[in-house]
Amino acid sequence: MHTEPENLEPDNSQLSSAKEAGRGYHDLGGLEGGPIDTQVSQAKPWEKLAVVVGNALGAKGAKIVRTDEVRRTREEMGADLYNRLGYFEKGIESLRRLLVEKGVVDPQELERRIAERARQIEEEGR
Repeated sequence: MHTEPENLEPDNSQLSSAKEAGRGYHDLGGLEGGPIDTQVSQAKPWEKLAVVVGNALGAKGAKIVRTDEVRRTREEMGADLYNRLGYFEKGIESLRRLLVEKGVVDPQELERRIAERARQIEEEGR
């Protein structure tokens, strides 16, 4: 005898810090988010570069990453990391994850280069 499952909602408990069933930590639409800062700020150079790199890797560039993949990797970051990173940082982390996943970038080499650059900045400044 075949019986239908009682709950047809997906179990996103491992990927969610949601306050409502079926809503991921990244899904804030319609929720109270507090006051909005309406001051326009100038994008920092690294933020502009993050957009350029994303565009260069995406549909208008090398076509290495797709919008749906970027969204997926943002949604898979986990609530702690997602909530700790800013908008542009999420984009960079999402691209990093995709480039590693696709074998374009070796994660150890990337970490080595990041550490090398951090030392250089520490010693010489920007």
